[in-house]
Amino acid sequence: MTEEKKVKEDKKEEEDDVFPFIEGETIDLVAGNSKWANLVCKWMNDPKVRHYSRNMWPKTLEEVKKWFEPTPDRQMREFIVFTVYHKHAKRPIGSIGFNHINWVSRNANIFLTIGEPEYWGKGIAGEASNLMINYGFTELNFHKIFAGVFTPNSRSLRAAEKLGFEKEGVLKEEMYVDGQYHDIHKFALFKRDWKMKE
Repeated sequence: MTEEKKVKEDKKEEEDDVFPFIEGETIDLVAGNSKWANLVCKWMNDPKVRHYSRNMWPKTLEEVKKWFEPTPDRQMREFIVFTVYHKHAKRPIGSIGFNHINWVSRNANIFLTIGEPEYWGKGIAGEASNLMINYGFTELNFHKIFAGVFTPNSRSLRAAEKLGFEKEGVLKEEMYVDGQYHDIHKFALFKRDWKMKE
């Protein structure tokens, strides 16, 4: 078997392991795959990527692999994570999800990392966030989705407002980044406001 044929077969096998849970135009949100552990580990440790996601501790490949191990399924999950899969490039490019989920009060924090910098500034973060917000309000019945963005992250500050989030407050000098303390801007989007936007 030629090297080129083997690469094509490996790529086809990887594509067969992709199961879209939420379909978009440019990207799909898919369940994580243990084959991508190396890639996720790369994103978590990449100085450029981790700077704004605030991964301050190094992650080993062994740690990341454990995230893909089966655990007893619980109805009341503490977090939900998807892989952002680029449909045309046929590759995973990031992660998105909800954490700090409060199932009684029906609210959760949304987070997103585009781990491949060449896909920054192409509207993918907005598409992925819209898909996730729709899922949160229509399938999970959240009342409120919230997010926190610290001051130097101007791209995420603009994105939050573009998505319809409203600023609830500012935590002064809450985040230590690059030798300085920065404010964290707290944003929220309520289901009633999101439905009016549709």
